[in-house]
Formats: sequence, C-alpha cells, structure tokens
Amino acid sequence: MSLKVNLITDLDQWAKLRNEWDELLVNSTAFETRIFLSYEWLTTWWRFFGFGKKLTVIAVADGKNLVAAAPLFSAPSTLLPFARIIKFVGNGNADYGDFLVRKSCQEAAKFVWHWLFANSSLWDVIALHELPSNSEAISALRQVQLPDGIKVNVLVGEICHRVPLDGRVNSWRERASNSLREQLKRRERQISRNFSVQFSLAQSDDEVRQVMSQLFALHRLRWAQLGQTGVFVLPKVRKFHIEFAKQALKRGWLRLHWLNLGNFIAAAYYAFKFGDYAGFYTCGFNPKFAKYSVGKVLLARVIDEAEREGAKVFDFMRGNETYKSEFGTVTQNNLHLFAWQENKFMSRSAATLHKLVTRLILRLKETAHR
Repeated sequence: MSLKVNLITDLDQWAKLRNEWDELLVNSTAFETRIFLSYEWLTTWWRFFGFGKKLTVIAVADGKNLVAAAPLFSAPSTLLPFARIIKFVGNGNADYGDFLVRKSCQEAAKFVWHWLFANSSLWDVIALHELPSNSEAISALRQVQLPDGIKVNVLVGEICHRVPLDGRVNSWRERASNSLREQLKRRERQISRNFSVQFSLAQSDDEVRQVMSQLFALHRLRWAQLGQTGVFVLPKVRKFHIEFAKQALKRGWLRLHWLNLGNFIAAAYYAFKFGDYAGFYTCGFNPKFAKYSVGKVLLARVIDEAEREGAKVFDFMRGNETYKSEFGTVTQNNLHLFAWQENKFMSRSAATLHKLVTRLILRLKETAHR
C-alpha cells in the first residue's frame, strides 16, 4: 500500500476533505473517541479556541481514501512560552483524543509519527492528553523505532466508568447495586406523587439553546455549592457547546435529556449516541430537588433510552465520582503521552514542566473524588 501524508493547516483545506473525513470516521476503529474526532467537534472547537495556535492536521491517504489522520495543533507552551508544544485539537474540552485510523489499516498510523519525528524542528514537546486505553496513537508509537534523542513517557490518567449494555431492556439494572435499584424505585414514586413529571429530549435548535442555557445554570449552581466554578464559567465555552450541540442534533448524535418537575427543570443531561456507543458529557441538577435524587432518576432514564436504541455501552467518560460504580460499571484509565527531544534543553525542560503539571492535576482530581 502506497501512502501519502498531507498537512492541513487551515479550515478551508479541511473543508475540502469533509466527506472523506466523515467516511473515515464511520469506518474507523474509533469507539469512545468518535464524537471528539468528528469533523463537527474538531472544526467547531477550532473556530472558538484556535486563535494563536497553528493547525497541524496530519492526513494519511492511500491515493483514494483517507486511512489515518491526527487532528493536531502547535502553539507556544503556556508553561514555557519559548517552547513549541503539539496537542490534539479539542484539548481541554474533549474527554478523549486519539489518531483516527481506518479498520484494517492500523499500519497507516505509524506514518503520523514518522512525519512528526521527521519534522522535529517544529516542536519541542508532543503532549497528547486523554488517550483511551486502546489508543491507536500509542499502539502505533510502540511499533516505531524512535530516532536518536527522542524520549517518550506515558502517564496513567483518570478513571472512566462505563455501563455494558447487552440489548435486553433494562439489562444494566441487573448489574446495578441493590441500594441504587431501591433508591430509584422510591424516588420515582415520590416525584410522581408530588409533581407533574415530564421527561423530554431536545428535538430543535430552539430547544437546544434553551435547555443548554438551563444546563449551564444548573451546572454552575451545583459547583458553586462546592466552592468551584465548573467547566462552563467562560462565555466562549458555553457558546462552543451550544454550537456543537446544534450540529450534533442535525447529525442525529445529540441526546439532550431533561426532567421537568412542575414548572422547573430539575435535571439535564448533555449526552451523545454514535453507532453503538452512548455516553454523557456533563449534567446539571437543581439542588432544590436534591432530596429526590433527580440526577440519578434522569440518568437511569438516559441509560434506558441508550439501551433501547441499541447502544452496546453507556460511557460516563472521565471522572471517578463515587455514584458511578452504583450503576454496575466497568472501568478503564485514560492515558497521557509525552514525547520530547532529550538533547535539547528547551524540549527537555518543557516536557518536565508539562508532565509535572499533568501529575499535579491528576492528583488533585483524585483527591476531590475521594
């Protein structure tokens, strides 16, 4: 197979490959990464957060089709500004990142690494965050002979919980804890007795805007009680998610659920389904209804719907919050990959700083979830 590497450096170039990108995504090995490797997520993120960064998307083609791609950018390091760092497009907002690789063409992923190592003058550190445990990027790197002076380190990251689904109605509930099953029955009876109950799913752009705004407010309220700001504090982040959610709705991926109790939105879940994969990105619930466990009540309904639609797994994505294990989850860890040039002081120093900060952030998150 004769392969050619092309570099995409602006959105106009990328737009010309949109159909090929979609076709590669559908026929790729990607599972939990699919949403975050979609053209919609990546290019929307770039429009909102790409300022000051250089788009560096590496696309590998066999003459007819794309067989692999790495959605990357380069930018000055925030920790050592004179050092150049390469990261995934979507970094900081995506729960997963990886190379996009066509099924049965895993060899093509090695060409991404060959290009990066052949162009080492363009970077001091490669920092690829939130790689899944079955990462194509890591698998390909293990098959590549590292050039002299190139060093690599992989750190174990956050735990990701997921609920296996086997296609039977309510199958996940059989694996859930007894205490959760009893709690759900009790809370569902209570809210039915005390409120007019309505479970809803966004079907239009107007509903997306309205419910996402409510989600942001509920999420902010929840985290404020913990003395924290939450992930939606910046207007740009909120605008990005509303725009992406509208595009995901058009593609049939969005699952924006909410629970109304009387005239109030008591809880909302920002979730997705792509093929046989389903998962939720974040949620919010009104502390006014906390005694009714509205977050868990709605989450159970969200998982029920994913199972009904044929999902094989429901992913809680990143985070080791204690409530997740009650749902009968299995776990895996995300990974963080760093590559640097040991014989260059700037590269070595930047890599040391970025690894140190990553370890610190992971430790703080681990402590917060205890």
